[in-house]
Order: sequence, then structure tokens, then C-alpha cells
Amino acid sequence: MACPRVSYRRRTHYATRSNGIKLVRTPGNRLVAQKRTKRAKGPHTPWVLGHKRLAGTQALRHIDARNASRYRKTVSRPYGGVLSAEQVRDRVVRAFLIEEQRIVKKVLQAEAKFQKDKKRRDAKKKKRVEKAKKTAAKKTVTKVAKKEAPKKKEAAVAKKATAPAKAAAKPAAKAAPAKPAAKAVAAPAKKDAGKKK
Repeated sequence: MACPRVSYRRRTHYATRSNGIKLVRTPGNRLVAQKRTKRAKGPHTPWVLGHKRLAGTQALRHIDARNASRYRKTVSRPYGGVLSAEQVRDRVVRAFLIEEQRIVKKVLQAEAKFQKDKKRRDAKKKKRVEKAKKTAAKKTVTKVAKKEAPKKKEAAVAKKATAPAKAAAKPAAKAAPAKPAAKAVAAPAKKDAGKKK
């Protein structure tokens, strides 16, 4: 029987992880050491996302992967060969929700601004209306005063006009009681006239 001892056929003579061999018996009944390449693990998701094996891709070593066609290394999907389908879906949903949140925030800001402007506008309008009312009240007061002023002047003029007449009427009234005395004086004159006859 042939000797079962074999030796490394390459330059590295150490039993390291990358220097694995397999014993193969040749047709000439010899044991030969064949080099075994390391097993490729294939594409995985990033470590932070779980480091899971990506389905639909082949596990190829560096040179094989470099020489292989694209369809053996990737999947026809956004982020294919990098992220799994579930992770892509989560990303899409997250992006959609973030966009919705941003839109809602913008709408709320616009609504708040509109309400603030409306409040300020209403306050300005109220102030303007009050000012207009005050000016209108002042105008009516001045109009009434202007209308009453000629009447007051007329009343004053009428008073002035009636004042001399009243003043003249007062002495006449004072002189009225003296009439009986004149009658008395006239009566003796009549008697004298009768005597002369």
C-alpha cells in the first residue's frame, strides 16, 4: 500500500485558514493534496442593518465576481445587491412619511401665518372703523354746531332788536299810572270853564 503521508505542493507550508487542502487519490493510486479555495459568502446587507444574505445573488470570489456578468451579482431593483427588498420598502415608506411630515409642517406654518395676518388685518380694520366712526361723530357735531350757530346769532339779533322796544315799553308802562293825575288836573279846568259860562 502506498504511503498515506502527503506534503504541500505550494510554497505555503502551514495549515492556515487560507491554505486548506483536500486529499485526492489519483488513478495511479497516489494520495495528492489539492488546494481548496476559501468559500465565498456572497453579498450581504450592511452590518448596521443586520448583515443578512441577499437573495438572488451568487457567492463568488473576487476574481470570479470581477469576471462574472452583472445579473449574477445583483438584482434588478433599486439598491439591488446592496439592500434587501424589506429594507428598500422601509426606506421608501420612511421617505414618504418624512415628506408627508414636512408638508404637514409647512401647511401648519402657513395656516399659523394666515391666522396671524388675519388677526392683524382684523385689528387694523377694527381700528380704522373706530377712527371713521369718531371722525363721523365729530363731523356731525360740527355740522350741528354750524346749523345751530346761525340760529343762535338770529336769536341774539332778535334779542337786540326787541331790547329797544322793550326798553321803550317800560317807560310807557311807568308813565301810565300818571294819567289819573292828568285827569284830575283836567277836571278842575272843566269846572272853571263852567263857572265862566
